[in-house]
Amino acid sequence: MIKKISVTIALLTICVAGLFAQTEATDRMKRDVAVLSADSLLGRASGTLWELKAARYIESIFEKSGINLLYPFPGQDFSLVMDGNDTLRSQNIVGIIEGWDPKLKDQYIVVGAHYDHLGYNNMFFNGRDTVQIFRGADDNASGVAVMMEVARLAKAQSFNFRRSLLFVAFGAEERGMIGSWYFANRAFAPVNNISLMVNLDMVGRASQGSDLKLFTVLPNTELVTLLKDVSDMPAMITPQIHTTDYFPSDHRVFATLGIPVVLFTTSLHSDYHTPKDTPEKLNLRTMEDISQYAFNLVKSAANSDNMLERTVLAADSLKQGSADKIYSQNEVDKRATFQKSDERKFLQKWVHHYLRYPPAAVEEGVQGRVIAEFIVEKDGEITNVKVTKSVDELLDAEAIRVIKASPKWRAASVAGNPVRVKISIPVEFKLKR
Repeated sequence: MIKKISVTIALLTICVAGLFAQTEATDRMKRDVAVLSADSLLGRASGTLWELKAARYIESIFEKSGINLLYPFPGQDFSLVMDGNDTLRSQNIVGIIEGWDPKLKDQYIVVGAHYDHLGYNNMFFNGRDTVQIFRGADDNASGVAVMMEVARLAKAQSFNFRRSLLFVAFGAEERGMIGSWYFANRAFAPVNNISLMVNLDMVGRASQGSDLKLFTVLPNTELVTLLKDVSDMPAMITPQIHTTDYFPSDHRVFATLGIPVVLFTTSLHSDYHTPKDTPEKLNLRTMEDISQYAFNLVKSAANSDNMLERTVLAADSLKQGSADKIYSQNEVDKRATFQKSDERKFLQKWVHHYLRYPPAAVEEGVQGRVIAEFIVEKDGEITNVKVTKSVDELLDAEAIRVIKASPKWRAASVAGNPVRVKISIPVEFKLKR
């Protein structure tokens, strides 16, 4: 009886502590949004004094949280000559949490959000001059607030990250994603060591967690599996996952370099780019849920054994010049097919049909998604089967066994000629409850 009471008290303590943490997190994000969308910042237009003041606020939050600045004051500053010979000057604010693993700390997970907006208009209304301010509470004070909350969470557990984390507040996004372009193409030399870029843009308008949408721009089995694994974590929201793009934002700069990306958003709305985008319309509780999801995604990506594989947009001169190039399914004219269909049929009709759950794994309660990749050769044979995301040795071995036993596929082709393609698939091992 005493043991049961002790357990109950412990659970209550955990729950109460969680409630306090939620309140503190929402209070922090409410304050951040209020500052960034305040009338005194006049809509923080790109390249203005008010955008600069917003940058100084973000910088102060990083410093108060104990997060080092990769580029000290005034930040990663840049300029661009615009039409009419006007020069736009802005800055990215970059915080860094260094990974602990000597072999992986020079690889990076980037979490970004743009902090500029549209500024203000002077209007003559009802016989008097009126200032119309585009506060941009959702676009994108909400994304910056969530980004800074993820940074706070990561700093508190910095000993848990093998790779290094970069938290970037991008300037001048509204003028054509200038800040993110400068970061990725001019300023950050080890850009090829970025495993994943997470972009938080307009994440405050949601009635519940399922309103969150994640866009990966291109199909990416490893990344989608990673997102699903995070969704399966206890007490986690379940976002909608799309392997397409939604709207232009900073993630596109990284995607064009072949870096895997995820856009977090709760969607466009009728107040987008209007003065009606104000703080009281944001759902802070859902923003906290999003920050928890983003934190766990960043943690999983930072601690995986390998970097996420580059997409088809990555420049690879060695591959391009090779007569025996290995393509992806998205690069070919005709995809490799299994029984006149795609990878989904291979999973349904072959892999999951012939998969045998290892008894020892059942006894140990081991489950999860194994990601396996293989090459469909020019003659349709399956070769080079290997696991790129492991769950357990027993499950890994079973996934490899089934794939290796596959009948021949119909080979992919480019310009009518058969080519080799690499395919990744998630093999699901799930115990019934």
